[in-house]
Amino acid sequence: MDKRTILALLLIFIVFIISNKILWKKPQQEQIVIQQKKEVVSETITDKELEPKEPIIPLGDKEDFQEIDINDNIVLENDVVKIIFTNRGGNIRQIILKNIMKDDKVTPVELLLSEKGLLNIKFITESDSFDMRKNNLAYYQSDNFVEFYLEVEDKKIVQKSFQLHDNYQLTMNLLIEDFGLIHSYNLGMDSGVFFDQKGDKRFVSYIKAVSQIDNKISKVGLKNAIKGELLYGNVDWTVVKSKYFMLATIPDRRVKLREISIFAGNNSLKQISRVEVSRIKIDHNFNFYFGPVDYDNLKAIGLEKSMSFGMIPPISKLILKLLMFLYKLVPNYGFSIIILSIVLKLLFSPLTHKSTQSTQKMQHVQPLIKEIQAKYKNNPQKAQKEIMALYKEHGVSPLGGCLPLLLQMPVFFALYPVLQSTIDLRHANFILWIKDLSIPDPYYILPIIMGISMFLQQKLMSAKTLPNMDDKQKAQLQTQKIMMYGMPIFLVFIFKSLPAGLVLYWLSYNILSIFEQILIRKGGIRKSGSEMKKVEFGRQNPK
Repeated sequence: MDKRTILALLLIFIVFIISNKILWKKPQQEQIVIQQKKEVVSETITDKELEPKEPIIPLGDKEDFQEIDINDNIVLENDVVKIIFTNRGGNIRQIILKNIMKDDKVTPVELLLSEKGLLNIKFITESDSFDMRKNNLAYYQSDNFVEFYLEVEDKKIVQKSFQLHDNYQLTMNLLIEDFGLIHSYNLGMDSGVFFDQKGDKRFVSYIKAVSQIDNKISKVGLKNAIKGELLYGNVDWTVVKSKYFMLATIPDRRVKLREISIFAGNNSLKQISRVEVSRIKIDHNFNFYFGPVDYDNLKAIGLEKSMSFGMIPPISKLILKLLMFLYKLVPNYGFSIIILSIVLKLLFSPLTHKSTQSTQKMQHVQPLIKEIQAKYKNNPQKAQKEIMALYKEHGVSPLGGCLPLLLQMPVFFALYPVLQSTIDLRHANFILWIKDLSIPDPYYILPIIMGISMFLQQKLMSAKTLPNMDDKQKAQLQTQKIMMYGMPIFLVFIFKSLPAGLVLYWLSYNILSIFEQILIRKGGIRKSGSEMKKVEFGRQNPK
């Protein structure tokens, strides 16, 4: 590996770290204007106000309402999810993902961090406000449907009904009338969303609110949400998510969802959506998705943009599909990643072979380059022109061994978010100590082996000392030897905090590259005699 290749590799990894720390986490270019109104946020969503209190009835006397006992175990259930409602406000108390387990791989994930009551409605009339969380509602249940309602004189004035579908989707219809003019109402998504507390120590960076407002994507991270954020615009959908799980709200087109208050605390991000009404009757529909961050599921309902695919989304999506396809053939994501590295190595192999030959030719034409530089030492432009003509004559690429590395880096960048945030790789076993390919190797074994393979690869590709080398060339070789020992250590330090699946990919690719270099060198040795003859001939007959 020559000096240019080493410098290119260092630069690429510096760019990668900066991108990971800054660009990927805060895509400011996509954010809409966010205005902070702490007084509005605190007025609307203080925890104190969310506490259930004595019923406050804005219409008529308390005796107009039927006394109803509380029931905190009203269940809608299908094959993948169990949703537990309470008739206090007709809200969701807990969501259980039946087929997705916690870190113990036994206990199903409970999606809500708080059981205060998800999807609470508080609406504002001309003279008062009505918080449904403060009232016990009557209810009717059949199959995967439940309706909560409030009656006055045998007339339903509030109806809040839910229909559970065959997946993670839940629809809600809100029907309110005879409350006078209703200015607006708040929809609470304020229960927090589950996250894995073990494994990836950077879990906080994945907790965020993602919304599509005025056809633009807005992202608010946990740190900004602690200060309180207020988003304005026409909301197509809004999501509260962690690394692998999300709570998503998709209002019907008739629903004028114009404002989202976002706040946070204790590693929990919450939001309150305000819907404009200005009518005497409400008949609104919502679609909700409560489940894993799964690309196919989200794409089916138009939420694929809520996922993070890093710097190169098209390539990341292609790699994700290829990885899913390989998993169907070999039901182990570790071996699927190895096969993926083989496929990519075969694709890059012709380019690598050509580049390696170019590097070998570069070493052979060095004597001619020295002669040109000596001949035109007082005319650098002429010397550069003659050297480029020499490169062309002997089929030498100035990029040398850098080009294959540069071309595979987009794949590396694209693979990173796939392995980092894809629910399918969560708790994906490989072999022995690798129990989760989506988090760093707990014992640093893969990064260390990867560093060793990088050392062997550099040693194999390093230039040999030739008798006709000058002091400058010898100094360059000495620098390369220092880098040959230092670079693997540097990479081990970088890779130890990356997902084990990503390290496995790089390690597999390195091992394949080592074997490829051995084969190329064997072919190169047979050609070296003829190449040297060409160089000698060129020295005897310079242009």
